[in-house]
Amino acid sequence: MMADTLRSTSAAAPKSMEDTSLVLPSDRKQCTGQQRVREQVKSIKRNKTVKTISVTPTSPVSSTEYSEPKFQFSPTKLNDTLFKRASLNMSRRQSRMTVRNVSTQETVRRRTQSAHNGVKASDRGFVVDRSGTQLNKEAMQRSATMRTTHTSVGQENNGLSQLMRNVTMTRSTSDPTGTNGTTGSVHNITLQVAVEYLKCTDVSYQQCGASFIQHHTFTEDKAKQEVLLLGGIPALICLLNVENSLLQQTASAALRNVVYKDPDNKLEVKSCGGLEPILNLLRETDVTETQKQLTGLLWNLSSADPLKVELIRCALPLLTENILIPYTCWTDTSKHIDTEVFYNTTGCLRNLSSANEEQRIYMRSYPGLIDSLMAHIQSKVDSDEPDDKQSVENCACVLHNLSYHLEKEDPDHFKHFPDDNPLEKTSNKSLFSPKSTKKLKMLSLPVIMEGKPEGVSWLYNTKSLQCYVSLLSSSHKEATLEACCGALQNLTASKSQMSTAVSQTIVQKMNGLSIISPLLKSRNSGLQMTAMSLVGNMSRVSFLRESLAKAILPDIASVLTDVTPSMVKHESTITTACRVMQTLLLAEPESAKKVLNTNLIYSLTNLSENMSFDTARKAAGILLYNIWWQKDIQNALKKQGLNKETCINAVTATAYKYASDMNRH
Repeated sequence: MMADTLRSTSAAAPKSMEDTSLVLPSDRKQCTGQQRVREQVKSIKRNKTVKTISVTPTSPVSSTEYSEPKFQFSPTKLNDTLFKRASLNMSRRQSRMTVRNVSTQETVRRRTQSAHNGVKASDRGFVVDRSGTQLNKEAMQRSATMRTTHTSVGQENNGLSQLMRNVTMTRSTSDPTGTNGTTGSVHNITLQVAVEYLKCTDVSYQQCGASFIQHHTFTEDKAKQEVLLLGGIPALICLLNVENSLLQQTASAALRNVVYKDPDNKLEVKSCGGLEPILNLLRETDVTETQKQLTGLLWNLSSADPLKVELIRCALPLLTENILIPYTCWTDTSKHIDTEVFYNTTGCLRNLSSANEEQRIYMRSYPGLIDSLMAHIQSKVDSDEPDDKQSVENCACVLHNLSYHLEKEDPDHFKHFPDDNPLEKTSNKSLFSPKSTKKLKMLSLPVIMEGKPEGVSWLYNTKSLQCYVSLLSSSHKEATLEACCGALQNLTASKSQMSTAVSQTIVQKMNGLSIISPLLKSRNSGLQMTAMSLVGNMSRVSFLRESLAKAILPDIASVLTDVTPSMVKHESTITTACRVMQTLLLAEPESAKKVLNTNLIYSLTNLSENMSFDTARKAAGILLYNIWWQKDIQNALKKQGLNKETCINAVTATAYKYASDMNRH
């Protein structure tokens, strides 16, 4: 989760428009295998050197999957050993290893002898084939095409000699050198053979099998299920425990690809006891590339709901203490954390933060988690880098989710707020009241303006609100904008004094309406809905309605004027817009008269009669009914040639009566 821009999950409530949001994982922008390969080719053309390729299909939570980590990795440069890319179409480049008439036993004897002599790979003339496998030059010159025989899938291979008895050697007539004009082509083997390689005792063959699986599952989605059926997942997990750092890295990358968007494989990793070796290796390794693959793997695993509880329990402490805190609170004695490792970690947390109530409470209370996320956002805002990679997006999405039902789930943090809320005293409970009172003009905000927040208090502190508003004005990433709006939406959702104070701070102290208002017309439906819900929440505060009416009524009128039948899938946004306009025009008719015109009225009339819209047509009918009964507005409409029947008719009267009955109950 991001994790993979994001959706607000709640619509406006009929009575109070009490909107809160929680970002859930989304796979909507993830790519097919063919699209990922095209991205890989484009990246190779752009770069002279071969770099790790991330396929960005979108967190969220609130980023983000933003959900599922949006990346897979094909074999790359690992530990200064260049893994050249495999052919993108293996059917066109079937490079076969040919061999002179040398016995299998002799090949094994020579490999064993070299190993016993303690000769380094570089001294033995090892090269790297295009799948990322180290091959002995001497062996390549007399290599053979290897094809599997019918061996049982679950068979254990104890050493190289048994493995070699399960393959047949044939000379390639099409390419006797086995290179097809390139240096070290991909083995012409199957996934079954690759899985058998993993079970060998020879590191070269284990590396070959892991690299082949890594590449094949990157280019072909169906290969993931085949690896599962062949028992490749537990074999790859076992390789995480070996002493060879390069093999650990390749196995991590292969697992990362194997579980990508594959729920069955994710559950298989858990059932095989894979989480413990993954976390142990991440805790112990100081190889940056391995850390990247492992955190990417955890990001992929975190999008599976059945794994979230266990990952929060066992992975959250490691990710927070070993990555988040060192990266955001860096000192001269801190261990260096790579930017991509931090990015993958925040993507994983983005997914985990969309779990259930109990898990959100646990995450909020974990020492240093919220502080680190907020510190990163603040640093990027201060350095004018709001869209640096996607870590800001991920952090904002996590905070968005952790602010969901905040007062309900963590009431102890709000005991110091007064029980009585001035909002309740000054607001009429009727949905259809005329002007609301404006006796209360300012609230005291000592609680949310504390000097140095810590932990949960960061979620509603003035410094955090300022960060969100700053990102709304500077970021160009819609997922980041939606996460910030979502966090503010959650914090303004209740009728408590804290929500009222947050609304007041945004409107009166930070001039937030000038920044939020343009988002009401965003072409991104998720962002538009979240922004609309936010202003709906703030419109409940009576002493803010004058400011809201002046700032946002023109944009809301524009949204309602442009409603078409095809917008039924965005009905919740339209419904909220109708309710916000009703609240504001009843409270501020002078501001309403400036935006009401025949185009808007006819659009509302058509909407009220369109049976395709369930809630929005009722909201439009109620709005029309209330518009006409405001004397000042009625006179303005008559001057534009509109009559009573346009606003008061059987459709609007029925909608008004239904809403009145519901409000009484």
